[in-house]
Amino acid sequence: MKTNENLSPKGPATYPDGAGGKSPLKMHEYGRLVQKMAQHALQIEERPRRQAYAERIVRVMAHLNPKLKNEKDYRHKLWDHLAYITDYQLDVDYPFVIHRQDASVKPRKLPYPRTTIRYRHYGHLLEEAIRTVGSMPNGATRQKLGQQVAMRMKRNLSQWKGDGATDTKVQHDLELYAEERQNKQQQH
Repeated sequence: MKTNENLSPKGPATYPDGAGGKSPLKMHEYGRLVQKMAQHALQIEERPRRQAYAERIVRVMAHLNPKLKNEKDYRHKLWDHLAYITDYQLDVDYPFVIHRQDASVKPRKLPYPRTTIRYRHYGHLLEEAIRTVGSMPNGATRQKLGQQVAMRMKRNLSQWKGDGATDTKVQHDLELYAEERQNKQQQH
């Protein structure tokens, strides 16, 4: 008979640091492994060993988040992140000045666009392109841009609807956009 190791005669085991023994992640891009490594580094008493371990953690962080290498001063950011993960408690010789992040300061929320979109599968930018092409004078440029907009409409429609994307549906939608534009011009 198999026994569950987490069960004791008194019931399920309890964990002091949250559900299932998992404390909240400070930085999700590095995962629980780096957080555990950083917590372990806090426990190392000899300073040279702690310094070497911290440098290894930064190397692991660089491998886990390679897109940081494209940024300016990426190594500085890695050391800042390590300090943040350890709540600035890690006593090592940082190769850079550490910038403290205030966890209570949240970035401002971006406003949600308030534009209405007649057909959401075409999107706001495609509707803007339709209006721009519709306001252009007749000519070869307008004809070419109109064809490109119609092809993009068909691609968007086929992604949304699958095999039901036809040239007649795109033409019908373009006519509806043209009628809407004419109605707006007559109202002004």
